[in-house]
Amino acid sequence: MASDRPDILVAIDLGTTYTGVAWARPQRNQALQSPIQTIHNWPGSSTKNEQKVHTCLVYNDDGSLSSWGYQCEDDDLVEKQKQEFFKIFLDEQTLVDAHREGIGQAPASVQDAQKLISDFLREIYAHVKSTVELHTGIGHVGWQALTVEFIFSVPTTWRNQEIINAFKKCIRDAGFGVEGQCHTATVELTESEAAAVGTIKNSTVAFQTGDIFLTVDAGGGTTDLALMQVVQAREPFPSLAQLNQVDGIGIGSTLIDQAFVSMVNSRLSQFPDLAQTLPPDCAERLVKSERYRTTKHKFGERVYQSNCYKLNLDGVPFNLNHSGAKIELGRIVISWEEMQSLFDPHIQSIMEKIHEQLNWMQNKGFHQPVNYMILSGGLGSSKYVRDRIDHEMMTSSHPYAQRVKVLQAPDPQLVVVKGLLLDRLQKLDSGIAPVIVSRVARASYGVVCKTKYNPAIHFDEEIKTDQYDGEQYAMGQIDWIIKKGDPVSTNVPITTNYTKKVDPKDPNRTWDSIVMISDLDRELLPHKVSQEGAKQLCVVKSDLTGVSHSEMTMKRKSKRLLFHGKKFYICSFEVRAIIAPAELRFELWFAGQKFSGNHEPIKIMWDAAGSKVSG
Repeated sequence: MASDRPDILVAIDLGTTYTGVAWARPQRNQALQSPIQTIHNWPGSSTKNEQKVHTCLVYNDDGSLSSWGYQCEDDDLVEKQKQEFFKIFLDEQTLVDAHREGIGQAPASVQDAQKLISDFLREIYAHVKSTVELHTGIGHVGWQALTVEFIFSVPTTWRNQEIINAFKKCIRDAGFGVEGQCHTATVELTESEAAAVGTIKNSTVAFQTGDIFLTVDAGGGTTDLALMQVVQAREPFPSLAQLNQVDGIGIGSTLIDQAFVSMVNSRLSQFPDLAQTLPPDCAERLVKSERYRTTKHKFGERVYQSNCYKLNLDGVPFNLNHSGAKIELGRIVISWEEMQSLFDPHIQSIMEKIHEQLNWMQNKGFHQPVNYMILSGGLGSSKYVRDRIDHEMMTSSHPYAQRVKVLQAPDPQLVVVKGLLLDRLQKLDSGIAPVIVSRVARASYGVVCKTKYNPAIHFDEEIKTDQYDGEQYAMGQIDWIIKKGDPVSTNVPITTNYTKKVDPKDPNRTWDSIVMISDLDRELLPHKVSQEGAKQLCVVKSDLTGVSHSEMTMKRKSKRLLFHGKKFYICSFEVRAIIAPAELRFELWFAGQKFSGNHEPIKIMWDAAGSKVSG
């Protein structure tokens, strides 16, 4: 079990196209003053000092790994297979859609996507370990003996427990949290929440208590949004409250790249005479070139403004000219309008999501508009994207849009990993207080129970008579402990009290609790398991082995029963649920204390169908 004060904190933002890692060595007295180190020394990155590493793998013909990250750029791909964008295929629906659209790089199954993610994270783990040892000189102590916490984020679009559980398995299979007895690996925040934390903790904006801001984290594969209000602006422990459910959309810079490849291929295919001159993968090579990446990233910046952009074609003679295909001296000419057409459809989709948040505020009757919109991520760092969104907001007729200041986050590509670290460091310094103190539940959670039979409301129910108190109970009822849209305190778990009747001769101290989940609106929630609209999420097995009769309350059977006067015991305990955006955890409490015994007190058995329900 890890101590409260870790030796090393490591934050990992696994991205669709690029992955970022930052780490810190918490200072004993002022954890928030601990320097945050970003890993730049990625293998194969040469002298570029990249902030992130390319999320990419190359496999040999026999299935063994040939290279990863930037090393893939120099790998000879003859009889080898390159794998990219595999993170998004952990979502089964995304994979089904990719197969239907004929996307060649999509893995055959979710299990194949899991293997790709684990293989990539295994390389990340080895590099993180060697880097931390190199920069701290802790090699003599031993990595395994240290208390190391690994903290991961997940996309907001991963809404069901099945994907989160699959991702956790990838993390463990890669070696995170398992090599040392005091190593842990957790999935803490969604990417939009981590971006919000990084913004409030690192921004040059002088946020005031009550300010409302919307973070838009637009990366390689997804764009995540979080609507936040500043609860406390005072340093060093600012706090935020989530106003609406975090949201996301499958839009990122990879779609711009795909559109660029389609545009180039469409242009070149009109001229069959070029087939003998150009390599068959001309467009694919072009989209991976440094010149294209620079053009995309710098598009919209004043000093980079141009009517057209000339990109070198790899494997093409430098003296090749073709007026129809717009090739000059071995360079393809892309007009400003063509570049603009790659961005605009995706900016429009992001704007629709932004307006959904503004409409929600208007429908809820908020008297205060959004003060700031903070853009982050690779796509969010684009000057053109920022200017377009700023223009849309300034010219919008929406009453909540016109006063919004559209800003870019400091270190927009690293705001997620820094947010993950700063949230944990604040908890260490404050004792408990995270940056985000309340969230909005994205689903309803309930426990299956029995309630006293009432003929006025219980129709066609399973009715049983309790052998101890003689009362009739309606079985299979659902007690909704939290409903979709409810505010959920980060520090206060949802507590369910249980009272079990124990026969003195019965040694069993293990009881099952069934947790249900529903994504229906609160007014449509079913009240019993036999109704549609809810699915079993998991079974929580509470094991109180070791609790003696002396720790229970003695009772006697009701005199109405045949064996009246026979004693039994009441065992009262609590199951506490911590409902986080990316995780659902349970704790067993007995006699006012967290119960551990000499065994695992809580076991979770996830239901295959229920874990697919969006939450």
